[in-house]
Amino acid sequence: MIKLDSAPKPDFLTDEKVDELVDEFKNNSTSVWNNERIKEPLLNSSHGKCSYCECDLTEESKYMEVEHFEDKKHNPDKVVLWENLLPSCTKCNGAKSTHDVIAHPILNPYIQDPKEHLAIRFFRMRGLTELGRESIDVVGLNNQERLVLKRFEIGSQIADSIEIAWERHATYRSNGRTQSKNRLISLVEGILLECQPKAIYAATTATVVLTDTRFSELIQIMNVEETWNEDLEELYKNAQSLVLQCA
Repeated sequence: MIKLDSAPKPDFLTDEKVDELVDEFKNNSTSVWNNERIKEPLLNSSHGKCSYCECDLTEESKYMEVEHFEDKKHNPDKVVLWENLLPSCTKCNGAKSTHDVIAHPILNPYIQDPKEHLAIRFFRMRGLTELGRESIDVVGLNNQERLVLKRFEIGSQIADSIEIAWERHATYRSNGRTQSKNRLISLVEGILLECQPKAIYAATTATVVLTDTRFSELIQIMNVEETWNEDLEELYKNAQSLVLQCA
């Protein structure tokens, strides 16, 4: 989970339109929020990911659901209240269900910064605060098959990529060729691109990459050898903002 910025409310959601849609929901139980003019800006605001688990909602096999932070069963007047809507995957939305976020608050990534409430250890999320602990349980952020295993796979892939980067560095050191240097830079850039807010599971990836001592050592050497450039530095700084504590 990463901090997200809300998109502007769609122009068509005027006060009159909101009242109309709320009445339609109350009278007919119609899914009035299932509207592309609502779903598209929500999806864009989360970089095409579930706002809770960060899985890719643009994949053909995935399905975006409009999640009501204050659930629609107990808060029918807020079914199209823009500030109450989040993009979610089916699994996270189903796990949260009708949880009462007023009586038992959880993280809203459009309001709180998750890294102030969540840490990661052995690819499992840990709550730094009561808000973090409640969120892990309610949304299922430590689902073994769906998320913990995925984080482990990410960690393994990153470890392989970092070792390959070291091999490319050794090749460049031995031959000094521009082609070898560019292949090294390209791979490091690719690793850092997976740590950006737009990337799936960005919080996990950024944490694994930027806390890896081998990667940090490689950065230091590339700086000394002047193969580290401004583009890589910008990507690195962006990734830093997503890193979770390892606790």
